[in-house]
Amino acid sequence: MAYPMKTQNIQFQSAVPVWAAGREKELNLWLSARAKLPRVESCILKLTGSSAYIVKVDGAFIAFGPARSAHGFYRVDELELAPYIKEGGSILTITVAGYNCNSYYHIEQPSFLCAELTADGDIIAATGKSGFFCREVTEHEQKAERYSFQRTFCEVYNLDPRLAAWETEQECAGFSLLEMSPTEEKTFIARGCGYNTYDWTPAKSISSRVEFHVGDHSDELKYQRQMKEISDIYKGFYTCDVTTDSLLAARNLDLDVIHKTDEAPGPEQIRAGHAVTYQMERNTTGQIAFDAVCEEDAEIIVTFDEYLDKDDYVNFRRMSTVNAPIFRLKKGSYHLSTFEPYTMSVLRIFVTRGSVRVSGVGLVYFGANKTQKRYSGNDPVLAKIFDAAVETYRQNTFTIFMDCPSRERAGWLCDSFFTARVEKILTGNSEIEHNFLENFFLPDSFRCLPKGMFPMCYPGDQVDGNFIPNWAMWLVIELEEHLERTGDRSFVDAAKPRIDALLEYFKPFENQDGLLEKLKKWVFVEWSKSNELVQDINYPTNMLYAKMLRCAANLYGDNSLREKADRIARAINEQSYLENGFYCDNAVYNETGKAVLSGKCTESCQYYAFFCEIATPESRPELWRRLLHDFGPYRVKKGAWPNFNEDAKWQDIYPSNAFIGNYLRLELLYRYGEYEKLTENIKGYFLKMAELTGTLWENDMPTASCNHGFASHVIYWMNGMGMVE
Repeated sequence: MAYPMKTQNIQFQSAVPVWAAGREKELNLWLSARAKLPRVESCILKLTGSSAYIVKVDGAFIAFGPARSAHGFYRVDELELAPYIKEGGSILTITVAGYNCNSYYHIEQPSFLCAELTADGDIIAATGKSGFFCREVTEHEQKAERYSFQRTFCEVYNLDPRLAAWETEQECAGFSLLEMSPTEEKTFIARGCGYNTYDWTPAKSISSRVEFHVGDHSDELKYQRQMKEISDIYKGFYTCDVTTDSLLAARNLDLDVIHKTDEAPGPEQIRAGHAVTYQMERNTTGQIAFDAVCEEDAEIIVTFDEYLDKDDYVNFRRMSTVNAPIFRLKKGSYHLSTFEPYTMSVLRIFVTRGSVRVSGVGLVYFGANKTQKRYSGNDPVLAKIFDAAVETYRQNTFTIFMDCPSRERAGWLCDSFFTARVEKILTGNSEIEHNFLENFFLPDSFRCLPKGMFPMCYPGDQVDGNFIPNWAMWLVIELEEHLERTGDRSFVDAAKPRIDALLEYFKPFENQDGLLEKLKKWVFVEWSKSNELVQDINYPTNMLYAKMLRCAANLYGDNSLREKADRIARAINEQSYLENGFYCDNAVYNETGKAVLSGKCTESCQYYAFFCEIATPESRPELWRRLLHDFGPYRVKKGAWPNFNEDAKWQDIYPSNAFIGNYLRLELLYRYGEYEKLTENIKGYFLKMAELTGTLWENDMPTASCNHGFASHVIYWMNGMGMVE
């Protein structure tokens, strides 16, 4: 079935999509296209491609693209280059990373570039026609390890200073040029959102100098999921085919002596066996960049993480990532940079061979542009939390909403519900949310997913067929608020066939009481005990189901859906509410086929009940009183979640985590006007995060992402309490 989601199609006048002949399905093949730029009043570069590209003028970074879109749809950038062109002309280069690899970030589809350069209205270069020259980026190692399960590949470079001529010299010889061939036709659509400024963010300080030796941990090294599960389905290079073992190379860096310091960064001469540790102002996302001069051949390994641990160790694999780009340098001078953005508050530059003079260390910032909104109060704790929330929003908003800018850069549903509210406050519009939602509605169907179901994150590839049914419900809930924020009735109406198909998907899972049971795949309630209690009948999921049905009823005027939601709410109250005054999380069928309550109750289940209006303070006054006064951030031991403080009440009720139980709690305090308690809880949950990383976290502890988009939702509550101007 074809669904009628309209888009703004874009046409190129002359350019056609091209790639190296017969190589568009190769993994991790990088190409670079080059053209001369005349000094003119207007010079517009119109381009798109797959998987990702960097635009430079005379070797200086200009932009990263394209804006992310659904399978088979490519968003087009239009960049005005005239301000960057020197007297006498400049050189444009477009470096394209053709990953062609399934991930939650760049999606698996054949590589290509389509670019058109117009000078004062005349086309002077167009792919597939004339004006562009292309080469393979052989200095980048193609057969690299995967960076994480959710992202594509590590970055390893073998560089020679003569390569800079490609990006900077009007005439350059010695490069082998590729013959580019047209690929199949593509569907080009509008970018749909504004452009980014890519501010330069220098390192704040040097915090230590390190002496190390290169050990050998090959026998004990445990490879992570992204290397162990490589197959014909989950794409990547097998360990035996990888040319540089980045994980092992970084693991072999054994620290001997750490000389702590605190000084402003300056040029550092780093000899083999030494390293320098740089601290950013806060946890920051962007391309790692620095200048390097070596009088002899050298090798640099950069490790990084979102915080420095208590032993002064940069845990480059804390989230099962390989935070370790490698640069091998021939004698000469370089401006080094990663291609992809990464997230860190600390980076350590190791020199394993040679001697390198390092300077200008920092990041090219990737994220939403700065906001004019400010915290309007005089509480320094709230000011610090607000700033951390703004940074969390910015770094997780880059053409779509992301869960985190580090491990995944994935567009997750549910997370987006919270982040979308923040976009409206900080920018006054909802253009990123529109792009985000449109991506889910553009394809007719999703590979490996059942009919009617939406991906849990998108654009992305779920080649294992996994999905979260709960997250599809959050999409409908967000869509109702999107209509309220934008008034875009035509967009909502165009989405109706997809929402109808989703409702049809759930019907076979309804039991005689109308409750969903034995849902397939990853039934996700919250990162806590809640996620262990999801079968056979999960009551928080059914609470969310009822809320989704009400939202669909509101969107499309279908009273039968509202009546269905009311029946589900009654069934939940009849079955799940226990004599102890709490809602039970689940019921399990016994050997006789009878559904029996597990008797286990989580804090998050109670919040779902109120958030989804299964309960209200009026209908469950005693439960609401307990939640208000006996639960919250001080119930568990500081830095030891999920362990209770000795004086904590209701220790048989499993505690919530940040995602999303604590946020539902705070949302309820806001909804019901408990502003004093809300302010106290905001400080209790988030001050430790703002102090350690300057961003807000996925979990209550810094064990996973310490920069998670949904967490910026603190701004929504602070704005509602009149704290933002």
